Amino acid sequence: MLKTLFATAGTALLLSAGVSVAAAQNAPPPAPPPMVVDKVADDLYVIRGEGGNITVYITSEGVVLVDDKFERNYDEVQAKLKSITDRPVKYVINTHPHADHTGGNAKLMTGAQVIAHANARAAMVKGKQPGLPQLTYTDQLRINLGGKEVVAVHFGACHTDGDTFVYFPAVRVVSAGDCFNTGNGQGVNLSGSPTFGFYIDYATGGTLLGRAKVADAVLKLEFDTVVPGHGPLTNRAGFVRWRNDVTAITNRIRTLVREGKNRDEVAKAMVSEFGWEPGGRTITASLDAMMAEVSR
Repeated sequence: MLKTLFATAGTALLLSAGVSVAAAQNAPPPAPPPMVVDKVADDLYVIRGEGGNITVYITSEGVVLVDDKFERNYDEVQAKLKSITDRPVKYVINTHPHADHTGGNAKLMTGAQVIAHANARAAMVKGKQPGLPQLTYTDQLRINLGGKEVVAVHFGACHTDGDTFVYFPAVRVVSAGDCFNTGNGQGVNLSGSPTFGFYIDYATGGTLLGRAKVADAVLKLEFDTVVPGHGPLTNRAGFVRWRNDVTAITNRIRTLVREGKNRDEVAKAMVSEFGWEPGGRTITASLDAMMAEVSR
């Protein structure tokens, strides 16, 4: 079940104590949520907190990671890893090129191979990002380490055009990256909606219409647990609910566009009907492109 978080009345209390609006606006951003570790199985863990979720898969020959957060998270991530296992990281699979999922690449490369879809690496090259993946693939890649198999699969464009889903068949777990999120970029979900964090990076080939196709392909895998790009873990039923909302959102935006509704009216409908984050990145950075995509 997704957790619903509530904001405190701290800002209102500060203002009532005489702090000006300007001072409140100039206050430093809130501290990121603390890093936590979820145990999914004896050999699979998830590290959540600031940046993308990290999946940790332990084998007798070393560890496979999915994503590695921001570069600034490296030391804390290492501390969490040491609390889980003393085995070295052998492979890192990037689910897509964004820095909150690839920031630790450069430091991890001293002992690990970094893998990504070819389009993800190309986007990182274009963005002059550090820690470029050494290994790329186009459709599917399999890692066999310590007698365990990990499958990296590209089902098509979704959040970006270089998205990777990572499947752990022995434990029936899928790591989804940002194609599927249960929270926003901070891992927070204020409404409990499966689409609270629904941002699409159109500049890197993301697509709304591709999401349903990708979801249907993922559902052909045998899995019980899903690790989203951000937010709490969920199960197959949670993923199915999200998949159904993808179609409902696509149809609703298309209808509103055909009715001549403007961007603000569409945004209001998404917040009220689907629990989107008001003023969140989904609305500010990708709603215009979604409206254009469904109207073509």
